[in-house]
Amino acid sequence: MRENQEYRRRWRKFFIFTFIVGLIVAIFSVVSDNSPYLKDGITVFEFIISYLAVMINSLPMWFILAMLVGYIFARSLKESALFGTIYTISAITFYFVIGHFYTDAAVSLPFKEQELVYIKWYGASAIGGVSGGIVGFLMKKTPYVQLTLLLGLFLQLFVNGTRSWRDIVGIAQNVTFCSMIVSIVIYLTIVRRKERKEYLKM
Repeated sequence: MRENQEYRRRWRKFFIFTFIVGLIVAIFSVVSDNSPYLKDGITVFEFIISYLAVMINSLPMWFILAMLVGYIFARSLKESALFGTIYTISAITFYFVIGHFYTDAAVSLPFKEQELVYIKWYGASAIGGVSGGIVGFLMKKTPYVQLTLLLGLFLQLFVNGTRSWRDIVGIAQNVTFCSMIVSIVIYLTIVRRKERKEYLKM
């Protein structure tokens, strides 16, 4: 009985998390896709909203949230893949629905092109959700799976390119990614040193 109740509570919490966080991610992602170019004279509020939107709409953040799902809710490798997939599919669905009703985001495309877009995005979301959920679950066992995230952050910086360093929001995003890279490297270095000390004591 207790196991069944705990199982139901975990699924309930997961669905609440998926709905709230997925909806927030979708809203900010749509805002990011439709944000105008910001000049140097932007207000602090405009900068914060634009920064949050651009950050949340980035692939590393989508992957990190899928990792969070696997880390918090999954009790097995199979569950982590399932939870990660459900979360990302839900988030991308919210994104498409909100984007459809957002005046600037609504673009009329032929049915075949729309179909290809949906297949592409849902396929990528499913793959990202599965891998993110699994990595998040494996973090409970070894911190070195964070190297996957490290590669993703480097890839995002590469994709952003040199143009992203020309505006204040792009600079803020890149600095955040660089800070995350440095933090992961420092953390893994500390973990490695502790493991060496414990090994030498044996």
